[in-house]
Amino acid sequence: SNGQAEPANPQAAIWLGDFNMEPGSAEYRRITGSMPYHPGAAYIDGFVDAAAVASEPGPDFHTHEKIIDGRLAKRRLDHCFVGGMLARRVRSVTADIGAVASDHFPLRVEIDLETPGIGSSLAGR
Repeated sequence: SNGQAEPANPQAAIWLGDFNMEPGSAEYRRITGSMPYHPGAAYIDGFVDAAAVASEPGPDFHTHEKIIDGRLAKRRLDHCFVGGMLARRVRSVTADIGAVASDHFPLRVEIDLETPGIGSSLAGR
C-alpha cells in the first residue's frame, strides 16, 4: 500500500456474476457481512444480496440446475450484490430459466437509478 490509506468502500457499487457459492455459505457471508446475532442486518458500507431485498424471488428461485446423486438440484450460484445505499433501489431479481447461455441461467436485476436522491450521487463515477 506504500503507506496510503485504504480507499473507502463505494456505497453505490454493483457486483454481479457467477460466484459458484450458495446463500449461507462462508464465502457468501463474508461478502454480505451478515451479523450472526442479527440475521438480515448488514453493515452500512457492506454489500447486500439484491435477491434478498427484492420482492419477487420465491423459495424456488435458482440460477443453476444439475443432477447430483440422481436428483435434480436447483441452486442459486449467481448473485448481484449492491452497496448498501442501492439496496432500497432494487426492484426485481429474476433468472431466465428458458435461456441457455451457459451452464447457468441469466440473472436479471432491475435497479431504480432514475428516482431523485441517487442519480446525482452516481454522476461522475
